[in-house]
This record gives sequence, C-alpha cells and structure tokens, in this order.
Amino acid sequence: LYSEKRWRENCQRFVGAFKKHFSDFQPLFAVKANPNPELVRMTIEEGFGCDCSSESEVWLANKLGAVGMHTGNYTTASELEYVISSSKLILNLDDESMIPTVARFGMPETISFRINPGITQGGMASLFLAGSDAKYGIPFEKAGEAYVRARNAGAKHFGIHMMTGSNILDENYFYIITKKILEIIRIIKKETGIIIEFMNIGGGFGVPYRPDEGSLNIQKVADVARNAYKEMCADGYIKPPRLMAEPWRYISADAGWLVGRVAVIK
Repeated sequence: LYSEKRWRENCQRFVGAFKKHFSDFQPLFAVKANPNPELVRMTIEEGFGCDCSSESEVWLANKLGAVGMHTGNYTTASELEYVISSSKLILNLDDESMIPTVARFGMPETISFRINPGITQGGMASLFLAGSDAKYGIPFEKAGEAYVRARNAGAKHFGIHMMTGSNILDENYFYIITKKILEIIRIIKKETGIIIEFMNIGGGFGVPYRPDEGSLNIQKVADVARNAYKEMCADGYIKPPRLMAEPWRYISADAGWLVGRVAVIK
C-alpha cells in the first residue's frame, strides 16, 4: 500500500530544494525503484521525467509520455535501437564502445555519457558504484575521447552523467561529487572544445534504515551543489550546465507499507 500524500510530498520537497537554486532543474525518477504505472504517473505529474535502465521501463515512459534519460549497462543493440527510434529519452551511454552500434541506427543529436569520476560512497560496500573497481561508466581520464568519437559520429549536443553510490546520508558528499563532475567538464572543454550543456549527478539520496541514522537534509544537498557551481563556474570558462538528478528510494522508501495476512501458524 502506498500513501499518495507522502509520495507527492517527497517529490515536492526534493524538487523545491533544488529549484531554489537551479530554476531549470530537471528531476528524473529512477523507474527501477518502483515501476508501478500509477506511481510513475503521479511522479511525472510532480514535474519529474523518467530515468530508465531497461526496454520495459522505456516502454512505460513512452506510454506515459515522459521525457528523461536511458542509462543502460552492456546494452544490447536491439534495446539501443528501440530507445533511439521510439522514445523522447536522452541516450546516456555507459561505454564509448557502443558508439558504432548507436551510429548504425542514427546518432541522436543529443547524447550523454556516464562517467566514472573515480570516487564513491554508499550505504554499504555493495552500493559503491564508482571508483577503480566499478564496472559502471567511462573512466574520467578517457572522457574526452568518448565525446570526440560521438561528435565525429554526428552528435551536436552533449551531457554528462554519474552515479557513484547508493543510499548516501552525508550531505557534503554531494558537494564533492558535483565539484568533481564540473572539474571533468572543464577538462573536456580544454581538451576537445566540447561544451557540456547538462549534467546528471545521479541518485544516491539516502534514507535512514536504522534508529541511529538521521534523515538526509535535501535542502543542504541542494545548497552544497550550488556552492560547487559557484566555485567551478565563477570565472566564466564553462557555462553552468543544466542540473539533473535521479532520486529513487528518497521518493518511495517511506511512502509504502507491505501488508500481509498470516496464513499458517506452525
């Protein structure tokens, strides 16, 4: 059972915190967290797009008329073709080796890459999704090469994405990762001349699971992200990219209950 009131409050709190500093902020709901069509529809009504990671999630986003992003890992050619041909979603590639496959179906004018910025944090070791041992994303040292290959294949507009860990409760960590991705954007421009127009700082917005854990202060998260922008964009070398983020458990975790009936007592 889900509380519509609580679900919408979580959406509104999240969006409001970032909109205070980023007027064009675009939140995306990670559909894998809960693909119930009615819940996804409510989230879209609250101003969210969809963050999809499978063909079925893209199908659902299409049915609901959602914008957003598709981020796959070891994505098949057929799924890439489906995203390109049928959806409004930005294709976010996990690896530059997929560029030739995408080009076969027509390189989109707008493309994004998932970058491994080399740092990570999470609620437990299994939730560390970046760093030297992670399978996700292009190593940041090779980011420029990927963007040049995409530009040569016909892409004209570029974004950047990272997802470094899940269930993070340290607000200051979001300052670290936002600053790091902006540093990478500056390096990409210096090395290639390519301008990154939007950046997705991923998810990882945590919730407390234990009595001794405090709740994440989402307004402070937005504040420190803004501080990182001010530091890295102050000299005018890069234009502040449009900010995106993709919460999941922050929206859904405390809005539902599992309700059952005892069938047998042995």
